[in-house]
Amino acid sequence: MNQNPGSWEKVKAEQDDGIIDHYDLKSTPWRRRLKSEFPSDPYEEKGSYFPQGNSQSNGIIDLDQPNSSNKSPRQPRKENVGWARFTLRKIARNKAEGRTEPRDAEDKARSRRTLRKQKKKLKKKQLKAVQPKQQKQKKSLGKKSRASKKSKGAPLAVREPNEVVTDNLAMALVDEFHDDGRLLNEKWEEIESVLADMVTDRIMATPEGPIPSFDCSNVIRGHRVIRCDDGFSKVFLADCVSRIGDSWNGLRISLVHASEIPWRPTARIWLPKGQTDHNRIISCLRAQNLDVDMADWVILKGEQAIKTSQPFVVLINQRCLPQLEAADYKVRYGIRMAKIKVLLTEADELSGEDEESWKREEDLPCSSKSRRFSRE
Repeated sequence: MNQNPGSWEKVKAEQDDGIIDHYDLKSTPWRRRLKSEFPSDPYEEKGSYFPQGNSQSNGIIDLDQPNSSNKSPRQPRKENVGWARFTLRKIARNKAEGRTEPRDAEDKARSRRTLRKQKKKLKKKQLKAVQPKQQKQKKSLGKKSRASKKSKGAPLAVREPNEVVTDNLAMALVDEFHDDGRLLNEKWEEIESVLADMVTDRIMATPEGPIPSFDCSNVIRGHRVIRCDDGFSKVFLADCVSRIGDSWNGLRISLVHASEIPWRPTARIWLPKGQTDHNRIISCLRAQNLDVDMADWVILKGEQAIKTSQPFVVLINQRCLPQLEAADYKVRYGIRMAKIKVLLTEADELSGEDEESWKREEDLPCSSKSRRFSRE
């Protein structure tokens, strides 16, 4: 039974499903599979779509060909760089063996161009990575310069007592009658006003002459320290103090170097809350602690209360130091044994360990007997 080839193609076309002609099959990777193609294929559903590769011929798909559309966009670049390096190595090896190929010159030039482009891209990345760091450095420098400009009008920082003592231009007003400086501090406003008038009179009298300049922001051991800006100011201040030294009753003011300030230790004592009258506190301490020399103790200031106690800074004397040591640095006040800590210099501060230990002691009963015999 011989059939005309044309009739067989006609029967095959009738059996096949119609091809979608809405799109150009050459421009799209998808088309409807014909029913007569791959009759044993598992994807036998009618009208299913198959991807159309570049090597597809006459509607037949090469299933073994990998799909190039899954490659990442950076992969060709890496392959080009690798190809360029491989090509250059191969050309160099062939040249060493005495072999040449017609396209060696062209491949060599192309490989070098690829490597140069890659090198430029790496340099750009490095510059981008460095620029943010430089911008941060510029910003930090700008902040520092702005801070330095602001600091010109800011108040001068108070220098440490040790630095002031070693300064030749740092002078101090002391009371020859009282080494605690208490009366001198009480009269300080009047003393400063008189000294300011004397400086003004000097400037008005000789406007074109040297101008005295001072800084009296420091206080060491209860005595006012005045720093002179130059030698002329120091001589001028000494002359002024000598003229007003005996102007107040009970005071004899003299000018000495800061290193000659009379030294007296201070102490911090913890008393019950609600104690505001300093004279009453000192009177009670003296009456309850006859074995401790408190004749010239003076309360300098009260500090922030902690729990059930109010700390005070007290100016004491050196005579009482061995007496306080014998009493385990505790004195009677009211119904408690108040803890006292001696501060030998103004820079001394209560350590965290001492403060925590005192806070723990506050939780104990405030009985003088239990405090006195706590170690027995």
